[in-house]
Amino acid sequence: MTFKQDRLENEKNDPSEASSLKFINIPIILISIFVGFGISYLALKTKDAAMTPGDSRTVPASGGTSENAAAQGNMADLLSLMEKGKQVFTTTCQACHQATGAGIPGAFPPVSESEWVSGPPKRLVAIILHGLQGEIYVKGQKFQGVMPPFKDQLKAEDIAAVATYVRNSFGNKADLVSVETVNQVKEATKSRAAPWNGESELNGQKWD
Repeated sequence: MTFKQDRLENEKNDPSEASSLKFINIPIILISIFVGFGISYLALKTKDAAMTPGDSRTVPASGGTSENAAAQGNMADLLSLMEKGKQVFTTTCQACHQATGAGIPGAFPPVSESEWVSGPPKRLVAIILHGLQGEIYVKGQKFQGVMPPFKDQLKAEDIAAVATYVRNSFGNKADLVSVETVNQVKEATKSRAAPWNGESELNGQKWD
């Protein structure tokens, strides 16, 4: 009886499953390590961590001055006129003045490095509008052909474009010609029915 009682008092309960808390800190330690590594990496790789607009790794583009904006606008206008002017020149002027702008000796004057092209823009517009016949000297050479008028064939936009194109091609460098300038010349010479009579008449006009 005593033996049975001692056995019951000293006998332990059967083991049962239970959760152990001794490993619960491991995930927290690992997360802390990863977070610390990430912060350290960003601190080393990022020069400026300040909260500023835009990407701190690049310099934001400035708005630019009004002069820069005007220059960009003029460049865009020039490129647009040049593209259109080349088309007009190819279909309307190239047969006489040639693709190189050299013209045909003794028949059609060159537009390449021509004083008549790079001179007053209104004079060039007037020639395109009303044509030209009679004696004219270009680069020291005399020509006496006939250039037909284009006032009824080309729009003001086309004339402005082709005038701008030849004034900035073939070795020429001059200001662009606006549609407003073309319209001003058209209005001032609207009563004209015949082509210009050579350089003698052209030189007698005021083109300012």
